[in-house]
Amino acid sequence: MRVFIACLGTETNTFSPLPTGWDTFRDTMLFRDGDKATDHEPMLFSEPLHIWRKEAEARGWDVVESIAAFAQPAGVCVRSVYEGLRDELLRDLEAAMPVDIALINMHGAMVADGYLDCEGDILQRVRAVIGPDGVLGGELDLHCSITGEMVEAADALITFKEYPHIDAPLRAKELIDICARTAAGEVKPVMARYDCRMINTWRTPMEPTRSFVDKLQALEGNDGILSISFAHGFPWGDVPEASAKILVVSDGDEAKAAALAETLGKEVWAM
Repeated sequence: MRVFIACLGTETNTFSPLPTGWDTFRDTMLFRDGDKATDHEPMLFSEPLHIWRKEAEARGWDVVESIAAFAQPAGVCVRSVYEGLRDELLRDLEAAMPVDIALINMHGAMVADGYLDCEGDILQRVRAVIGPDGVLGGELDLHCSITGEMVEAADALITFKEYPHIDAPLRAKELIDICARTAAGEVKPVMARYDCRMINTWRTPMEPTRSFVDKLQALEGNDGILSISFAHGFPWGDVPEASAKILVVSDGDEAKAAALAETLGKEVWAM
């Protein structure tokens, strides 16, 4: 089994006049040209790569690690910078083929000049390289926009559950476990999302959000439900799908996923 891992993202404040360029990535996190993120101490957005490498190698799998690039929050990403990093990731992927599983750590609210949905663009292009039989998973910050393009391209998407963000490694483990089971033919993940039609910020240590997140975790692993994410949305991104979403990943039952996503989404609205 061969696993490809990479990271590319930033939290884009589209109203900011300060563009996100090469210096912003260099000042935050930029590993490339053979300098692997997993050879360094983990940071928030490199932590998933550390988990994925550890889990894959424990299974005896071959790991191919590409770029790990993340920029602190700022304005719209310069087009040539985004395309340069994206294309570098894709070249590494093409060179690594055949790949059984591709795991990409992103933010979910990245916007570049000419790209309102960078994550959807990345996932669609990765899917085109690995083909329909490859397993594609993505981890996201919960302050993200889960778009139709992202859901269409990936087999499984999982967001952080906690704000403040303390659970990136746990969600990375969850994602690789689902993707491993998918590659082994044990499960067939399908995703459904529900638009809560809200823009807000919810602190998960505080009620009623704390109990709601606990409920999501209690539902996982039962009745074919593989994962549930509450994507809070990103209020400072002027994009078409900025609102909060419930995303349910079920084992082969899209109708069940959709029904549960709607029930939970209406519960968020009611709170």
